[in-house]
Amino acid sequence: MSEIGNRSSARRSLNRRRPRVYRHWWIWTTILVGVLMVAGAWVGVRGLQAEVELEAALPLASTIKAQLLAGDSAAVSASVESMAVHTVRARDLTGDPVWRAAEFVPFAGANLAAVRNLADVADDVVSGAAVPLAATAANLNPASLKPVDGAVDLKPIVAAGEALNQASTVFSAADKRVSDLDTSMTVEQVTAAVGKFHGFLGSITPALESASQIVDALPGALGETAPRNYVIVFQNNAEARALGGTSLSFALLTIDKGHVMLGDALPAGLGNFAYYQESVIPLPEGVEALYGSEFGRAMSNLTVRPSFESGAETAQEMWKRQFGTVVDGVISIDPVALGYLLRGTEPIPLSTGDVLTSDTLMPLLLNGVYMRYKSGDTEADNAAQDAVYAEIVVKTVDQLLSGDVNPQVLLSALTQAASEHRVLMWSPRAEEQAVFSSLGVDGALPVSDKTMDRVGVYFQENVGSKMNYYLKQSVSLGQAACRADGKASYRVGVDLTNGLPVDAATAISPSILGQYSRERLAPGIQRMLVMVYAPPGSQIVGATVDGASVQLESFHDTDYPVAKLIVSMEPGATSKITLDVVAAATGTKALEAEVTPMVNPTTISDLPLDCATVAAG
Repeated sequence: MSEIGNRSSARRSLNRRRPRVYRHWWIWTTILVGVLMVAGAWVGVRGLQAEVELEAALPLASTIKAQLLAGDSAAVSASVESMAVHTVRARDLTGDPVWRAAEFVPFAGANLAAVRNLADVADDVVSGAAVPLAATAANLNPASLKPVDGAVDLKPIVAAGEALNQASTVFSAADKRVSDLDTSMTVEQVTAAVGKFHGFLGSITPALESASQIVDALPGALGETAPRNYVIVFQNNAEARALGGTSLSFALLTIDKGHVMLGDALPAGLGNFAYYQESVIPLPEGVEALYGSEFGRAMSNLTVRPSFESGAETAQEMWKRQFGTVVDGVISIDPVALGYLLRGTEPIPLSTGDVLTSDTLMPLLLNGVYMRYKSGDTEADNAAQDAVYAEIVVKTVDQLLSGDVNPQVLLSALTQAASEHRVLMWSPRAEEQAVFSSLGVDGALPVSDKTMDRVGVYFQENVGSKMNYYLKQSVSLGQAACRADGKASYRVGVDLTNGLPVDAATAISPSILGQYSRERLAPGIQRMLVMVYAPPGSQIVGATVDGASVQLESFHDTDYPVAKLIVSMEPGATSKITLDVVAAATGTKALEAEVTPMVNPTTISDLPLDCATVAAG
């Protein structure tokens, strides 16, 4: 009995203890759920706050870009500081232990990890790139690059190069980190945020790398370690050549540790440069047949082929032969571009009584001097014109190098001139030439790619005159799917209008009308050589001049098929050319034209193309 009583007592005791265990289990469960709810709320609130901070930071990038372009370094610094406040806060919000622990929660963890990584990357970019660049911008801006007493201070440029290299490294690392984020388990909003931030980094990284490359090359180009000699070529668009105009005047620019020295302007004539019976540089394949004796033999014809590299190499070799000076680079500029640059300077008085401004330089240089000196004594007139031309060139360059300029206006003018291919640069050093190529100032033959076919339309004056001041030109481009093989049909249209007055024979200076008698032409007739470079691999299949079909000779320049036509226009008349081309490959691409920069701007328009009118090929 006692044993049975003891067992019964033990069961009652066990039964009394069980409710307490259950109650403890429910208590701990309630506490755990409460903690998770609090943690979830904590993470959720902080996540929303982090999102607000990041969304506030990103738009500041566009603001900073605009402020940089405006040269407002104080505003850049303020915007970067504001951005840093937002990114530091976003990093703090997503970096606490609770957040990191929550990243192990299925599904939600992937989203939290992605947000934390975005916050970290944003703060890395701001602290490691934007802040140092803002400090650099305060010291390196267009104003700081102005020459002082004929010298450019190289120290801010060197410092900027170091900051850009650091920033480029930071952005590249950030770009890779964001691209490696796994968004397969993230919600739509987080996936979109990752994509947006990756796009932002991807848009900045190449620009930073390019800027770093440019700034790295500047100290050496400005004579940091050894003096540099550059030949400046001044083109005359009133007598057109493929790259712009005849190369009729030159000067040697020497830069040593930032100190700039400009030599005297030398006309191409007056016996300053020898004429060679053979090209002074190797002829690219096809060039001899296309250009004959015009290429590589005279300084006045450096620009006859639409490749500035070959023209600059010719100038380098001829300068060495003529003066024994090793040339480290060649820079070309035309009077239209010089006029743009004068927007940032005070008016420049000349000994002739003329005053140079952005509005008066080009008309005086390309027309006024020829209309003024027309005594009939060709030698005396040429000498007087050359003297004024030389004074204009020297005084304009001196003014630009004096430092008495508006740097923002000057930078804008230079950008416009470069975009119109009126400023060209070449260096024998591969790293510097790569910079010129990235800036689009290398004057290369047109390059097609996967989405764009590019043709070159180039003009050459053919009377030995300066009448192209009065020439107006337009180019039109059309394409259609006309062929069974799937290759596109292209048409290039060129209209040339002679704007000389009908009484040009008596109203216009003989210096402008040129060698019309030698060419057996009536005075005032403009005769132009028009060359169209088709994309490599394409085929030129037909051409018309003023509505009549013409037979084309077969020419090429390296891999480029080339059409070469000559047209003549009386004063007031227009000549119309069309050229049909079959694309190199099947499919559809956009079509673009690179055109000789002339005195008057060239309009480029669309040309409707009827397959019934397309030449077979």
